[in-house]
Amino acid sequence: MRLHYAYLTRPGIDGKAILAYFEPQAKAAASKEAFRDVLQLVAHNFADPHFIVGPLDAQDYNVVPTSSDLCARYRAPRFEVVDVRRDSDAQAQGIAPGAEIITINGQTPQAAVEAVMGRPLAQLTAPQLDAGITIALAGLRQQPRQLTLAAGGARRTYTLRSPGEQARQLQAAPPLSIERRGATAIIRFNNSLGRNETIAAFQAALQEVQAAKVLVLDFRNTPSGGNTTVARGIMGHFVRREQPYQVHVVPSEERQYGVPRKFVEYVLPLAPHYPGRVVVLGGHWTGSMGEGLLVGFHALGIRTAGSGLADLLGALFNEHLDLSDAKIDLGEEQLLQVNGQPREAFVPDIFREACEGQAGDDPLLEQAIRAAR
Repeated sequence: MRLHYAYLTRPGIDGKAILAYFEPQAKAAASKEAFRDVLQLVAHNFADPHFIVGPLDAQDYNVVPTSSDLCARYRAPRFEVVDVRRDSDAQAQGIAPGAEIITINGQTPQAAVEAVMGRPLAQLTAPQLDAGITIALAGLRQQPRQLTLAAGGARRTYTLRSPGEQARQLQAAPPLSIERRGATAIIRFNNSLGRNETIAAFQAALQEVQAAKVLVLDFRNTPSGGNTTVARGIMGHFVRREQPYQVHVVPSEERQYGVPRKFVEYVLPLAPHYPGRVVVLGGHWTGSMGEGLLVGFHALGIRTAGSGLADLLGALFNEHLDLSDAKIDLGEEQLLQVNGQPREAFVPDIFREACEGQAGDDPLLEQAIRAAR
């Protein structure tokens, strides 16, 4: 991590201090499984959803954002829901943004966050508190959750299915779907940015909607990220010439050799070109390559709309630790917008803190369509 991890230190995260805090526990671990459990606490403390330690078992937390349905924040003195994932059990049962979290599986939110982070609440920074409560709400893998929330002066207890069920159902969905509303076409991506078949599916969809005056590209359901080939296979239909869409920095080369490395990635034109007006949607379940697409479209001069994104940090690499059999997903390249700002600092042009809406209601989509007309 000290050599390769691109986000060892950032605002609210002191990587060296985190490693030092958990080092005694790691050294005292009596088995491979116990060692990996310590590494999972380390990963949680970095508040980076891209940093995952596996293999995961039934007693580990669900992976956020892929297997999560609630986004939450600490707003002193309350922990509260910020957004609720579309088509989730939580949304179907009526949980809404703004609800205060009273208990999670019988624990106070403070105790639940301490369990996720392995540290006292008073030692945690703002990004760690926000990450901790969101992970706690996602619950343990393949297990239901019981939440007590307060809203409108009343308390209610919910029993929710594991959000991993929604993630598994999505794996069987087609790469994308098309909806038409008069002169507007909406293409929604079903967590398919890592599936190379999405390239051809999108090309076919674009040919089908060529006559639409307004096109909405909805990436709000892409929590698992993807790859840059698929991303460029989408963005290429909206440029007439090659254009930059994101910047990479490789800190390990400078750390090891004293020689910095930085490069720019480009989008090149693809047929068919879409000539109409375009708006691109993203939200709390837009992760990694989905975030790259929002940033990329913005760099191409195309309007974006949504909330804060999932903040999966950097370009992902996969490591294996031989002695513990741990599999580590780690962001080893920093990703920047073409203006030099971090990808995770991106804010859509049209911003709504809660952008998923409620069942049968999608105010962000309506606002984006109006803005594009």
